[in-house]
Order: sequence, then structure tokens, then C-alpha cells
Amino acid sequence: MYKDKNEGKKENIKDIHTYGEIKVLVSGFFLFDNNIKKLYDSLKANHKETNIVIVNSNIVFGLEHIFGIIKIINEEMKLRVHREIKNFDVEFLLRICYTNQILSAFKILNDSKNNNFVCILFSKCISNIEHAYMDLKKYGKENNDLIQISQAKKLHIINLFFKKDLKDMNTTLINDDLKFQKFLIERAAIALK
Repeated sequence: MYKDKNEGKKENIKDIHTYGEIKVLVSGFFLFDNNIKKLYDSLKANHKETNIVIVNSNIVFGLEHIFGIIKIINEEMKLRVHREIKNFDVEFLLRICYTNQILSAFKILNDSKNNNFVCILFSKCISNIEHAYMDLKKYGKENNDLIQISQAKKLHIINLFFKKDLKDMNTTLINDDLKFQKFLIERAAIALK
């Protein structure tokens, strides 16, 4: 029987980023099963030391959107502003959904027609992220195009989160992707104040 020489070897992941003490891996996935809760519970049971966030790819407006939110949380953790942050994953989820209610965030993420998700793994230890990532790959096909900025995502985000504010929105903000991304990060910063 032929054996792949890489079988059983840990994959070297080059896209792990560092923010303070926190290591982060962001990856887009087409998941075989879009039951996020089931996937989260399965991953969390095996990777307790890793924070795991799985969000609909339609609400992620580029990699900098994610990193901007991570920077906000990391700064607040350092400063312990307003309140202590106990669950990094819940904090991230609330901020990317622009709400302070976890049930509202779950309602926003519950899209049974979509199998495209962005998975974000956080830990202080790189090996924790590597192990969780290897496990995550069993549940879907990686597609990092799902993280990219697109006009369709922008319209989805506006309709989902800012429909009431649409008439007051600056057209430059809507037409310029980087300004829109900065706007999303700023809104995430004030979401839990």
C-alpha cells in the first residue's frame, strides 16, 4: 500500500498573524454542513485552548476588517477598558455583528442557504491553532477568496446592519471600499460601549 510521505506530518501554516500575545489564523471555507453550532461544538470539544469564531463570509469585508476588530479587542484587553473580556470569541462575534446581544448575533449568522464561512482561530499558542486548523479542514474545502472585499458583500452588509442609516450615509463612504471597511471597524469599536 502506498503511503503519502506527508501523511501524519503537521502542516506548516504561514498565515498566522500576531496581535500582542494573541496568534490568529483566518481562513475561508466552503463547509460540507452549514450547521455552525454543530461544527463549533465539535471543534471546541477537541481544542479547548483555542478561541474559534465561524461567521458567514458575507459579513466579512476583507482581512483588514477582521484584523481591525482583533486590534480593538486586543487594546481593550490590555487597557481593561469598561469591562473585562472573558471570551475573546464571543467578543469578536458581537463586534462583527454590531450588537451587544449574543442571541442577535446568532440570528444574524443563521443562514441555512449559505455554506461559505470565514473561520477565525485565536490562541496564545501557535500549536493550538495548527491543531485546530488541521481538524477544521476535515469539515470543508478551504477557499480564501471568501475573505475578499466585494460589491455584493458591501450591499449585503448595508442591508443587514445599516439599512436604517442608509439615507444618512455618505456616498463616498459607500463607493470607496477602504473607507467603508474603516467605517465597519469604527462601528465594531463602539458596538459594545
